This record gives sequence, C-alpha cells and structure tokens, in this order.
Amino acid sequence: MRKKLTALLVSAGFFFASIPAFAADNQSDGGAKNFKKASEKVNPVMQIQERSPQSKKMATYKNDAGKKHKEGEVIVKYKNAYTTESLGALAAKLSLKTKKNLGNTNTKLVSFNPKIPIENVLSALNAAPQIEYAEPNYLIKPDAVSDPQYGQLWGMKNTGQTIQGIKGKAGIDIGAEGAWAVTKGSSSVIIGVIDTGVDINHPDLKAQIWKNPGEIAGDGIDNDKNGYVDDVNGWDFYNQDNTVFDAADGDEHGTHVSGTIAGTANTIGVIGLAPNVKIMPLKFLGPDGGYTSDAILAVNYAKAKGVKITNNSWGGGGFSQALYDAIKGSNSLFLAAAGNDGTNNDSSPHYPSNYDLPNILSVAALDNTGNLAYFSNYGAKTVDIAAPGQDILSTVPGWFGDYTYAYDYFSGTSMATPHVTGEAALILSKFPTYTSAVIKDTILKKSTALSSLTGKVLAGSMARADKALVVISDDDIPGIAFPGTSVTNTLSSTTDLDDVFSINLVKGQKITVTLSGATGTDFDIYLYDKSATTVKSSAGILAYSEKAATSSETFTYTAVDDGKYYLDVSAYKGAGSYTATVKTDAIAGAGTYENTAKQIGYTSTWSTPSNTSVSGGSYASTNTAGAKAQFVFNGTSVSVTGLKNAYQGIVKVTLDGVSTQVSLYSASTLYKQTYYTKTGLVSGKHVLTIEWTGKSATGVKKTATWVNLDTIVVK
Repeated sequence: MRKKLTALLVSAGFFFASIPAFAADNQSDGGAKNFKKASEKVNPVMQIQERSPQSKKMATYKNDAGKKHKEGEVIVKYKNAYTTESLGALAAKLSLKTKKNLGNTNTKLVSFNPKIPIENVLSALNAAPQIEYAEPNYLIKPDAVSDPQYGQLWGMKNTGQTIQGIKGKAGIDIGAEGAWAVTKGSSSVIIGVIDTGVDINHPDLKAQIWKNPGEIAGDGIDNDKNGYVDDVNGWDFYNQDNTVFDAADGDEHGTHVSGTIAGTANTIGVIGLAPNVKIMPLKFLGPDGGYTSDAILAVNYAKAKGVKITNNSWGGGGFSQALYDAIKGSNSLFLAAAGNDGTNNDSSPHYPSNYDLPNILSVAALDNTGNLAYFSNYGAKTVDIAAPGQDILSTVPGWFGDYTYAYDYFSGTSMATPHVTGEAALILSKFPTYTSAVIKDTILKKSTALSSLTGKVLAGSMARADKALVVISDDDIPGIAFPGTSVTNTLSSTTDLDDVFSINLVKGQKITVTLSGATGTDFDIYLYDKSATTVKSSAGILAYSEKAATSSETFTYTAVDDGKYYLDVSAYKGAGSYTATVKTDAIAGAGTYENTAKQIGYTSTWSTPSNTSVSGGSYASTNTAGAKAQFVFNGTSVSVTGLKNAYQGIVKVTLDGVSTQVSLYSASTLYKQTYYTKTGLVSGKHVLTIEWTGKSATGVKKTATWVNLDTIVVK
C-alpha cells in the first residue's frame, strides 16, 4: 500500500500525526518497508520591543524621482522584424530615430521631436500595429540616504552597542562571523553592482574588482566582441565609456554598496560580508540619477558575462515592461532595495523591487534594535525580507588619492540590500550548483523571525547568512523550491528516502509530474496539500504515482486553490539517480474563454444550462452561498459577459483585490451582456473572481439572486 492508505487510515494518521512508527513490516517483494516519522521543526520568533519615538532627521539623498522621464526619448519594443523605419509616415511625423538597441533586436531606445508631448507620442506608438509597446525612459535614482553622525558598525555583528544614544539589541545582525566559519566566498563568484560608479582603487576594494578575461586593457579594441571597447572592469552606461569611476560624479553610492558586499579582509577599514568574491561595476546612475534604458543595458551586460547575482539599490519611475523583460530574462538573482519612502509597497508599488518576478528578492531596512527603519518601505506581499540598513559603515571614494577618511555611515534600503547580496554570494560560493530560485528560497527560509516584521515583510524575518550556509534539508516539508522545469538528483531507500520540493500553483492550474529513475530502483512521486506538515505519512496526499518495481511514474493534478504545494520524490526500493519533470498550464493569456474553459475554477455549486442565445451554447449559473469562479490571466484588459433577466441578482466582481457589485436584473431577458470591464492594466498576473452575493436589485423580489457567467475576454 505504501503511502496510499485506506480512508480510515488516512483519518487516523491525522490523529496520530505526532506519534512515530515503532514497528517494521515487510513489503510484498520481501524488502524492508520504509516507515515515515514525523519531524516538524519549530522556527522561534525573536520578540522585538518597539523602538521609542525619536526625532527623525531627514535623509540627505531621498528617492524623489517620482515618474520623471528623459525628454525626447521612449523605449519601444517592435513586433517581429519591424523597425523604426517600418513606421513610415508616423516615423516622419514624430521625427523618430533609433538611438540604440537595448540588448536585443526588438527593444530599442528611440528619440522623437521633444516639442511633441510624450503622451501624444506614446498614444500614437502604442496604437501602431507594428509595435508591442512603447513607454517612457524613466528617471531612476539610488534608494539611499546618508547621515554621518553615527559612529559604530553593527550590521555584521551586533553586540548591543549604542548608536546615537540608542542601545542596540545583540544578535540583530547578518550573522557574519558564523558565516565566515563556513566560507568567505569564492573568487569565481562575480557580483554585478548596478549602481553609480565604484572607486576601483579604494584599498578595501581594489583586490575584489572583476577583471574581464576577454579584454586587453588600453588597446582600443573590442577584444571580446561584446560591443564595449576596453571594458576591463565593467562599463559606465551613464557616460558611455569604460571608466567605471568618475570622481566628478561622486560615485559614493556604488562604492559604499560594494564595500558591504565584498570589502577586503585586511588590516584597514571595513570588511564585506563576502570578502573573497569579485565586484563587477556597472554604472548607470550619475549625480542626478539615471534612465531605464541604461539600467536595461547594465542588466543585459551582466547576463552576457554569466553573472548570477546582481545588487540593485535603486528605484523610481513607473512600471517598465522593457526593464521587467530584461530582469526576467537575466538568468540571475536580482536583489532589489524596497525604497525609502516609509510606505507600503503592496498599495504603492516601488520599481524595480515590485516587479512580480521569481528572480527578484526585495529587501527592507532594519535599525540596530530590530525594528523596521523609519524610512524603510515595507509590504507583506511585495517585500521579501529585511536586513541591517540604518547607520551602516562602509567604503566611500578617496579624496585625490587619500583614503585616510574614505569611510562613511549611510542609511537606506540601499544599505540593507548589499547585506543580503553578500549572503547570496556566500551561498553560491558554498553551493555553486544552486539556481537563483534555490538561493532565494534559502535566504527566505534560513532567516530569523522577528515580531517587529510580522505583517511587514513576506518572510516576517531578518536575513541571516550563518543560517543560510547550513546545508538545506530537502527530506521533508517545506523542502526547497522546485528549480525550473526539471531536477536531477539521487535517492536511497536506506539512507536518503525523500527529496521534497515546493511548487506554487494558482486555482485551476494543472500540473503534470513525470519521474524516471535508474535501472533497478523503485521510486515514487506524491503531491501533498499546502496544509500538509510532513511527508512521513499519507496525510495530505492529493495525487500520486507508485507503480511496482519501476521508477517510471506520472500523474496529473488540477489545483483547487491558490498556494504552495509539496512534491515528494520517494525511494521505495534501491538507490540511484532520478529526474523529475514538472509541467504546468500557463496562466491564461489574450483570448475569449467560455464558461467551460479549464482556466476558470469554480467553488461550490454551479450549473451549466444550455442556451443557443449565449456564447458557446451554455453559461455557468448559481444561486448558492459561497459560490465563486476564479480566473487568473496575464493581460492589459478584461471583460465579463453574461445574461440579464428577472431572476438575476447582484454579482460581486473582484480584480486584484478591488471589488465592485453589479446588478444582473432585467425585466426582459438580455443575452451576451458585458457586465464588467477593466482596461489599462499593467501587463502581468491578475486574479479575477466572480461571486454570488445573495442580494437582489433595489425594488426587486428578494428571490431574484441568481448570478451567471458566459464568457471572459482578455486583451
């Protein structure tokens, strides 16, 4: 029977979940049966006393970029092989010229006649059939503030020292010393610092600056043929040259960030969290900020050089599809500062940290008492974790070659982010095969929960590098995030029974899991419910495949709710390698979805009456409490159609948490009625729900409470 037990035994398993197995049994094939033992560990929450109110000095460098943009420039992504020249008369009318390619042949920085309002330009371009989208070239600034009055470094090790009259709390730090007992990083790990420039001659940074192995310094030749001449240490996209440090520009911010990540372990100055890794300076910010187009080029440069981790302590402007696409395709972990406006990113997005991408890790700032820094943005859904970010001592540029005083105290989520970037660098150094998803998952899970962060950041915790370097246990829930679409590993029925992976699904999404294993093995696969706490019993199994005497297994399951599910690859007999592949339905894109579409998930009782007057010959109808239909899509507009008649009531429609109620009542029957429309959505994942309310329209009989759904149209 293996894990698949009778219904009675499953129920009993819930009752006796904390009682370990104490007897052995024999399999039908004569092998020893692998009993499962419960082993759930408790993650304690450190209680943080709220910091007393104090006078809050305004930062000297606050992100106030808002939605400013470069005059006379837009970012355009063309469809197929179209170019600016393909626009013909429109190109002439707007004086359009391509300034540069942004990493691929389709996305370009385009100039236009600055006398024409940008709103008119964007409207005309987005209406053109040759163009996928056009958007402003937003102004971006560092997410940093500074105050030189603080006198002690505490982010690496907090012993409770006093900072500006405020006594710190011991242990509120990144756990540097414990991490260094495992590794100080590897020189093969390169961190892209996408920021202002970096003072590469600073004595605490000089040895840690990346050198391009494909470039010969000073020969004026693009030796590695990447489009950048003499890019020996990186590139300056702000000034469009190979000098990654310009004293005239200041370049304090990127230098400070770099010191926290990789300040050299020597007898002077400070030390970074990962002092043996290399820094690749990618400058796109100047004294007044920088632009989205140059940020995209920096992201693409890092990708081309194989960089797996980038530090991004900047933000501002609006949503940029081009930057979103560049980050999504970067093949890297993108560490992003949450912002310094003291606001909730769940309701007031801060980009790029707010992009809904699995390879972005958003970081808030802590003060030395364990409280969220007064300036730090937060968000229970959109900010992942917190780290030391107030009064952080690190490197700053020297003064005409004098580095005696080339250190300063800065505050900001910009200072918190490099702490977590350093942690990611140490993890990759210790576990070089880890993917971005696994590194991120490790940082979030191997952290210290703080009561002050409950409801403030997604993990509710502070990053801890020492915890993250402990080998991840993948033998039980919560396991590790499933890496991509397939994973290859080994199992043993005597020494390593289970590999457990977490998988995020949305309601109505179908998952197909396939397993193959080494000859002579008998491995099985199980999908556990999101509420399951262990794979050491059959409680919570939703789908499985456990054929006898083979490791060739597969099953398909459709999620009944949103959430994190757990895939268990289990060794029943033998030892050897396996490959597990996971295929999921894509989120619904543009198109018309009938009420019977598999992408629509129904809760409670719905009927599907046939009717030749509606779209597709039927519609979904309900008059039951708790009835709901959920639809997840990616598009910029959505509309819902249904019918109206004398029996219909009030329907509740919710899009991304914002609800509206619509009356479906009509004295005469009306078909194919659009009763909800929303346009102007940001491209990305959206959740639409249609719910029964039990309410009737004003002046209508109380029994007129039916609601219905005919089609959903996404554009």
